[in-house]
Amino acid sequence: ASMPVLEAWYDAIDLEENRFETALIEDVLRTDYPDLDVIASVDRGDYVQDVFAGVMLGEEDELIITFNKLTEDKRFVKLMRTALSRLERVYGRPVDVEFAVEILHGGPVRDYRLHILQCRPLSQRTDTLLVDIPQDIRAQDIVMESNWLVPDGKADDIRYAIFIDPVAYRTIADPVVKRELGRAVSRLNQLLHEERFILIGPGRWGSVNLDLGVHVTYGDIYNTKVLVEIGIAKDGDRPELSHGTHFFNDLVETGIGVVSLWPDGEHGRLDWAFFRDSANCLASVAPDDVALEPYLRVIDVPSVADGRHLQLFMDGRRDRAVAFLGEKPDQPLAPTGLAGQTSA
Repeated sequence: ASMPVLEAWYDAIDLEENRFETALIEDVLRTDYPDLDVIASVDRGDYVQDVFAGVMLGEEDELIITFNKLTEDKRFVKLMRTALSRLERVYGRPVDVEFAVEILHGGPVRDYRLHILQCRPLSQRTDTLLVDIPQDIRAQDIVMESNWLVPDGKADDIRYAIFIDPVAYRTIADPVVKRELGRAVSRLNQLLHEERFILIGPGRWGSVNLDLGVHVTYGDIYNTKVLVEIGIAKDGDRPELSHGTHFFNDLVETGIGVVSLWPDGEHGRLDWAFFRDSANCLASVAPDDVALEPYLRVIDVPSVADGRHLQLFMDGRRDRAVAFLGEKPDQPLAPTGLAGQTSA
């Protein structure tokens, strides 16, 4: 008789073919697996039912991966609580872990063995800066605004804006050029380590998929004050942004803010003319990377803004971020609504 279907997919690396693949879980997890009840549940349409050991499943049953019984098992919960408590005691703070669980047999009851794959401390920063965006910013001085998943904080007196044009990036056909952009960002991160700068680029910073964003690691961007991800729709489809998840804990620990920007007028705005038409000083800052000028721009803000610097305020309470040209305000006031700017 036919077996029920596991309605789930998995991502894996095929070591023999040396490639990524996506396939049905039922290809690797047979429905006669003895511990299936710990992993899967039966999809009944409007509710989910546990799988009971020893109960025959029908071919019309559709299974989904839930781990419901695993997370309800007191032995598993005690194991995880004990491991996390010990790790927290040793590290001196809560920890983030990636783990695998081995289901053990041979005793009167089912038991588990925990394998820690990765472990690092969670941030416990308590100095999050709550800011009020100045009320009197002139519309013509605003170069960027976002009201989408805004964190709290600010970056004062930014001298350099490193900008990778998301539209120009999309036209790059050669992956070698895209990889070189990531290396160029890394070099700028070192060359400007004594300066205050922000990074602005397409899609997902840190993605290994070069079509989704510039591939960098935390070691390539750690001197930036703010990381900005720009989402530009293509053929009506809006790409997903990473919100810094590729190196989230590192960004939190070092206080680097992540701004997600959809410059569609509804969720945010960008002064494209400022970032595209302002003088590009890449050749003077990093002469070895001058070939990347069509895609990579380094803007020396005071030189194009009458001595003013870039000020970026992020008000997470009101979900609004604003970057503007001006002097550092002494006492920021309450924020106002979105001001007009140019569109893509």
